Amino acid sequence: MDRRVFLKLTGLVAAAGAFEALPVAAERRPDALVAERATDLQVASVPPGPRLTIGAPGTYRISGRVRLQEPLVEISGITHTQWISWSDVDGPEHPMASFTTFEHFDRPGMTPAIRVQGGRLEALTVAPMDFE
Repeated sequence: MDRRVFLKLTGLVAAAGAFEALPVAAERRPDALVAERATDLQVASVPPGPRLTIGAPGTYRISGRVRLQEPLVEISGITHTQWISWSDVDGPEHPMASFTTFEHFDRPGMTPAIRVQGGRLEALTVAPMDFE
């Protein structure tokens, strides 16, 4: 048998095997969810937040103040994301809330960006923790 003919035949046999499995693979599972159209999805844009410069490895206390603008405010970019919820959304002035986190850095450099969704970061401080 010619090598080309052999390769064509084995390719056809492999393709036929794939076509047999295709209806099973394409069959919709009853528990599968139908995805929404991309135009129906809303993508939340979170502006990049400030990054802190760490001069030496170690544990640091990062504290900040956030102006609450929505009923649920998320603070991310820290080891444990924090949420602040409040109920007086319709008041004339948006209240402030404080947060504190303890972060450990293995090397000096820039920290990840701290982002606030649903509010505005008003102040941010970092202080090294001295355990001696």
